[in-house]
Amino acid sequence: MSDAVEPNAIPSPRARGRVLQAVNKTWPRFISGAVEGRARELIDNDQYGEAAEVLEQGIGKYGAGSVSQLLLAWCLHLSGRQEDALGWAAGAVEEEPESADAHWLHGTILFELGRADEGTASLWRAAELTPDNGRYYMQLAWYRYRDQEFAKTRELVEQALERSPDDVWVQHTAGRIYEHHLRHKRAHAHYVRALELDPDDVSVRDDLAVILQTRGRLSAGLRVAWQSLRAAEARAKVPGTEDEPVAAGAAGTEDEVRLYEMALRHWSWRWYERVLRGALLLNVIDWIFPTPWVEAGAVAGALVLLYWAAWFWSLRALPPECRRDLVGKGRRGHFAGALVRTLLVLTVMGLVLWGELSALQHLGMLALIVGGYLEWYWRAAQISGRPVFGVDREV
Repeated sequence: MSDAVEPNAIPSPRARGRVLQAVNKTWPRFISGAVEGRARELIDNDQYGEAAEVLEQGIGKYGAGSVSQLLLAWCLHLSGRQEDALGWAAGAVEEEPESADAHWLHGTILFELGRADEGTASLWRAAELTPDNGRYYMQLAWYRYRDQEFAKTRELVEQALERSPDDVWVQHTAGRIYEHHLRHKRAHAHYVRALELDPDDVSVRDDLAVILQTRGRLSAGLRVAWQSLRAAEARAKVPGTEDEPVAAGAAGTEDEVRLYEMALRHWSWRWYERVLRGALLLNVIDWIFPTPWVEAGAVAGALVLLYWAAWFWSLRALPPECRRDLVGKGRRGHFAGALVRTLLVLTVMGLVLWGELSALQHLGMLALIVGGYLEWYWRAAQISGRPVFGVDREV
C-alpha cells in the first residue's frame, strides 16, 4: 500500500444541502413552473450538466434575474465547465457579498482553474463570514497549503477540527492530509473517528484499510477491506433508487473487489518483507559481533519460532473467508511464492549464523538481501497498481 497521499485525490465537499438552502432563502422562486421542477429533479439525480442546461434555458426564457447565479455556477462547476462557472460565481458574489457559500464556490472554481492566490482569498472570505464552519478551514488546508510547509497545514487542520469535530468530511480530510505528510498514526485516528461518525462511508473504510496495512497491522487492514466488500455486495443487491441506481452500486463493488484483492496479496507479501528485514539486521549483527554457533543457533531458533508464531497468530485473526481467499484461485501461486521465499531466507540466515563468514562474505549476503528488497518493492508496486518510481494514491 502507498505510504503517501496525492492531495488532490479527494474531492471538495459538494455541499448540496448548503447550496440549495442558500438558494431557497434568497431565491424562493428562482425559476418558475416546469423549468424549476426539471432542474431540481436532475440535481437530485446528480445530473449537473443537464441541470445547468435547463437553468440556462430558463435564463433565455425568463431573463438572468429569474435564476440563482449561485445555483447555476454550482451546477456548471460540478459538470466540469469551470470557465463558464467562474463568471456566474463572480456574479453570485456581487449579488450576495455576505454569502459564505458564494465565496466558497468562487474560490473552489478558481483553484480548479489554477488561480490559487485568488482562490485562497475567496476561501478566507468564506471562513471569515462563518467562523464556526470548520469545512472552510479544511478546504484551505487541502487546497492552498498541501505543497507548503507542514506547520501551516497543521494549523489550519487543527482550526477546522476545533470548529467541526463531528463532521465526517473534516475528519476524513484531516486523515488524508496527515497521511500525505506521513503522520500515519494521526491519520489512522482521524479515519477511525470518521468511520464512527458514519459507519456506512465506504471511502473512509477504504482509507482505513490502507492505513492499517501501511502501519503494519496486516490482518486488521485485510478485515476492514473484506468488510467493505461485504457491505458493497449487500448494497448492490438492493434494488436501485432514484438517488442511487443499481449501476452505481455495481461500480462501487468493483472498487471494493480491487481493494480486497490488493489487501489479500499484500498480506503474504508484507510478511515476506518482514523476514527480509530480520535477515538484514541479523547479518549486520553477526558481521559486527561474531558469535559461536551454539549461541547463534539458539538465537536463530528463537527468532524463527517467534516469526512463525506471529505469522500463525495473524492468520488466525482473519475471518475464515479471508483465510480461504488467501489461497483461492489465482492467488495460490502468489501465496506459495511468498512462503517459499520466506523459508529460503530463513534457511540461508540459519546457515549464516551457524557458520563463520568473512567480511567479504557478509558483504555478499548484504547484496543478496538488498536484491531481495528490490524484488519485493517491484512486486509490491505491481500489486498496488502504481508506478515503481513515484507515488500513486489509488492503491
